Amino acid sequence: DITIVYGHLKLSSISFKTGQAVAAGEKIGILGKGYSSETGGERKHLHLGIHQGSVISLLGYVRNKKLLNGWLNALDYLK
Repeated sequence: DITIVYGHLKLSSISFKTGQAVAAGEKIGILGKGYSSETGGERKHLHLGIHQGSVISLLGYVRNKKLLNGWLNALDYLK
């Protein structure tokens, strides 16, 4: 299993449900408003995470490199 995690989207704009397939080029949602709770008080930006497996913990930043072992490099899939 591969789990894709997107962060900082405007929740009301998301048109897909968990587990639903998304095709290349489909609009997933709209970025949250800059400097709001949707973006963690920061500028508009998107977090994209690709995790091998179906169980993940969204703690934000990890404490050490070993905790990244289950995460995949998104650039390997976007070439």
